[in-house]
Amino acid sequence: MISQKNKILSNYLYVIDLFFIVAAYFLAYLTANTADPFIVGFGLLPLYNYIWMLIPIAVIFYFYLIIFSFHKDLFIQKKIIVQFLKSFELTFVAILTFYGILFMLRVHYVSRLFIGYFAIYVFLFLVISNYTSKKILKIFKQRDYSLRTILIVGDVNSSDKIEKTIKKNEYLGLKSAGIINKDNIRIIPDFVIKNPVDEVIFDVNESELNDIKELTLLLEEMGITVKIVTKFIPFKYSKISFEKIDALPMLSFYTAPEDEILLLIKRFIDIIGSLAGLILFFIPSVVIAILIKFSSEGHIIYKSKRVGLHGRLFTFYKFRTMIETSDAMREELRKKFNPDGIEVKLKDDPRLTWIGKILRKTSLDELPQFYNVLRGDMSIVGPRPPMPDEVAKYSLAQRRRLSMKPGITCLWQISGRSRLSFEDRVVLDLKYIDNWSLKLDFIILFKTIPAVIFAHGAM
Repeated sequence: MISQKNKILSNYLYVIDLFFIVAAYFLAYLTANTADPFIVGFGLLPLYNYIWMLIPIAVIFYFYLIIFSFHKDLFIQKKIIVQFLKSFELTFVAILTFYGILFMLRVHYVSRLFIGYFAIYVFLFLVISNYTSKKILKIFKQRDYSLRTILIVGDVNSSDKIEKTIKKNEYLGLKSAGIINKDNIRIIPDFVIKNPVDEVIFDVNESELNDIKELTLLLEEMGITVKIVTKFIPFKYSKISFEKIDALPMLSFYTAPEDEILLLIKRFIDIIGSLAGLILFFIPSVVIAILIKFSSEGHIIYKSKRVGLHGRLFTFYKFRTMIETSDAMREELRKKFNPDGIEVKLKDDPRLTWIGKILRKTSLDELPQFYNVLRGDMSIVGPRPPMPDEVAKYSLAQRRRLSMKPGITCLWQISGRSRLSFEDRVVLDLKYIDNWSLKLDFIILFKTIPAVIFAHGAM
């Protein structure tokens, strides 16, 4: 319920942001139209020539507002410099995207002065919007907007933490009705009759679940929401959700991202990005294919079975960088150079061809993987796909790497690449899974570019 309210409030605030952005657009037009004759010598075109651009602007900014989680943790009073930096970061990326779209569409009549004023006003208005949002939430809190009163049932000492959490989230319209000791649950029906109570939270142990069964049914009959703290089920990393399949209620514990909307956006980005990659690198790929064909015997494309999401096998494609018998030599090299390990990573690998060394250094051998992304086997960003014999040697904890779709680039590829040990890569992959967001994907993508150009950590 709290997370749902948070999302609803965030969406309202994003709409307010869009109003500010539209206002910044019109103000930028007025300012640029006034200043343009003095600076350039002639004014802007009539306003109707620019109105259509509000559609891509609204889409771009709404997209980045979500990615940057612009209204996350609004109840936390952050330093003004943090708000300035967050607004500047969002404005810079959004304006850069907008300018890129204008460039691709060959829209030349939009002056740089107009875009410059728009960027300045958007930045200032986003700061104002962020400040205004906090004020709005404060007013909602003061007026008990959508107030829900919550009664806590449990041990007074341990349940005090729950009450503090509710008070911390009062900005969402939550209010504590107090704590009733779990030994006095018989007084709860009388309490909720005499006092306004919207929800009851039970903070009990596993052995005490049967003791509250009849009471939860009674509260259900009275139309009062019941919640049970699931601390008796030990999980280190899991997020929790509740769902029903037909008439079957169940709790879900998951470690990998489950937000279907964000994952759908990620898939959309993968499709657009892979198509763009295949088109953009078509001619370089043809040149690479010719060089591979004439440099050594064997196929141009190397195919192998890799392990994808939750153990699904798929055919993995890349440009061949090794001699044709490389797979047969792999186990022998592993026993010789890394007998206790899982992977074979050699600085001077005898299996590499001369063109293969260049392709590995520049990561151009990865280009065919855009086809894997387009097919849906992989994502642009995600843990690298391992081979089946590597996965067979995984510990149970290391198998959590398979809980997200594998990717072309990942966190460890911008943090040292081949210089990192296998254990370090696992740690970084799990860190990526536990902290995944669209913003993190964009950060990894942007950092991948210099890592590839300067071949940081490549072998």
